[in-house]
Amino acid sequence: MDMSNTSIHQEKKFEMKKRIGLFGGIALSTGIIVGTGIFVSPVGVLRNVHGSVGLSLIIWVVCGIISILSALCYCELGATFGASGGYYNNFNLAYGPLVAFMLMWTRFLIHPGGAASLLIFARYFTSPMFSEGCHPPESLIKIVAIMLLFVLIFLNYRSVKTSVMTEIAFTTCKYLAMLVISVAGIVVLIKGSRVAEENFTTHAFPPQQISEISVSEMAMAIYQGLFPYNGWMVLTNVTEEIKDMKRNLPRATLISLIAITTLYIFVNIAYFSVLTVPEMLSSKAVGVAFANRVLGIFAWTIPVVVCLSTVGNQNGALLVSARGPYVAARSGLMPKILEMLHVKYFTPAPALMAVCITTMAYITVGDFDTLIYVFEFTSWTVYGLSAGSLIILRWKMPDIPRPFKVPIVVPVLVCIISIALVVTPLIEKPSFILFWAIGFYIISAIGYYFYIVKKCNIPGSEWLTIFLQKLLNVAQTDWEGFDYQRREAINVEL
Repeated sequence: MDMSNTSIHQEKKFEMKKRIGLFGGIALSTGIIVGTGIFVSPVGVLRNVHGSVGLSLIIWVVCGIISILSALCYCELGATFGASGGYYNNFNLAYGPLVAFMLMWTRFLIHPGGAASLLIFARYFTSPMFSEGCHPPESLIKIVAIMLLFVLIFLNYRSVKTSVMTEIAFTTCKYLAMLVISVAGIVVLIKGSRVAEENFTTHAFPPQQISEISVSEMAMAIYQGLFPYNGWMVLTNVTEEIKDMKRNLPRATLISLIAITTLYIFVNIAYFSVLTVPEMLSSKAVGVAFANRVLGIFAWTIPVVVCLSTVGNQNGALLVSARGPYVAARSGLMPKILEMLHVKYFTPAPALMAVCITTMAYITVGDFDTLIYVFEFTSWTVYGLSAGSLIILRWKMPDIPRPFKVPIVVPVLVCIISIALVVTPLIEKPSFILFWAIGFYIISAIGYYFYIVKKCNIPGSEWLTIFLQKLLNVAQTDWEGFDYQRREAINVEL
C-alpha cells in the first residue's frame, strides 16, 4: 500500500520527465557531436601539422580515443549519481561548493562553441545570395545566426520530445552525408588517384615539415581535432530524463562515439583522396571543395547538409546546456529563477533564456578561431577536473554502488591529457584571450564569497524573480535535494 502511494506521489511530482530512450540518446549525442566541425576542422588540423597527411590522420584517431576515454569517466559519474547537470554534482561532492560554483558560472558565461557553429551556418546559408567573389556582410551573418538561435530556443522551450525527434531526423541526415563523402572518396581511391597517391606517400610524413612543428602548434592541431568531437559528455546533462539510465547512458555514449570516430577517419581519407594539400589548406569549406570535385551537379547537397548539421547540432546543444544552470540553481548556486520549469511543457524555460542571451553576446563579438581557442581551453579545464573528481570520489565514497565502472587508469590518463592541453598554450603561446577566461574564474570566486558566504542579495532581485516567474509561466520543481543514499533506496525498491 505504501509503495503504491509512493508511486502515485512520484508520478504527480512536478519535475522533468523521462522521455529519452536508447535511440533518442544516440541521436541526441550524435546530433550534438556532429556539427560543422568535420566540414571545417580538417583544414585547421592539417595547417598546424604543416601539411603532414599521415600526422593529421593520427591526430583524428587520437582525438577520438581521448573523447572516448573522457566519456567513459563521465558515464561512471552519471550512472553513479543519476542527477542531471553534468559535472556539477561530482564537483560539489569532490571539491566542494566553491569549485562547483566557479566552474558552473564560468562555463555558463563562457560557452562560445555554439556561437561559432551558428556563425558557420549563417555564412553557408547567406553565401548563395551573393555572386561569386562577393562575401555576405558580417552584420547579415550575425543577424541570421541570431534568428536561428531564436528558432531553436523556441523549439526547446515548447517540448523536449519534439526536440529529441528533431534530433533523430537531423542525425540521420548527418550520417547519410558522411557516408556519401566516405563512399565517394573510397571509390576514387580504389579507381586510382594521383592526388591520393601523392598525399598518402610524399605528403604522409614529410621529415622537414614535421621537424618544424612546435609544441604549441601540435596543441592547436589537437584543439582543432577535438572540436568536432565535442559533445561526448552531453547525456550526463540530462540523466534525469533518460529511460533506464544505468544501461542506456553508457551504451548510447559509446555507440555514438565509436560510430563517429570511424566515420570521421573515413571522411578525412576521402578528402585526401580528392584534394591536394595546397587545395585543402586554401579551402575555407573543405566539404564544399570536395563536393565540387566529386559530386558534380549534386555538389549543392553538401552546403545544405552543413546547414542542417548545424541546426541539429545546436538544437541538441541548447537542450543540454540549459540543464547545467538549472541544476546549479536548485542547489542555491545560481539565481532561483533558473531552477524553475514551465508548468505546461516541463522545460527549463528561464535557463534556456539565459543561455540564449549569452550565446547572442558571443555571436555579436566573436570570430571562429578565437571562439574555438577559448572554448577548448575552458572545456578541458572542466574535463580534467571531472576525471580528477572520479578518482577523489572513489576514495571518499568507496561504498557507493557504481553500475558502470572504468579502470582507474582511464581517469588518470584523462587528467594528464587535460593538464597538457590547458598548460601548453599558456606556456608556448600565451594569449590575452586565455587570461580573460582565467579572469572569469577569479570573478566567480569573488561572487561566491558575496552571494553564498555573505548571502548578499541584489536589490530588487526578489521582485524580478516573481515578475519573470509570472511572465514565463514557470514554477519550482518538487526536487527534494541531492542524496545518493536516498536514490539508492529508491532504486532497490523499484
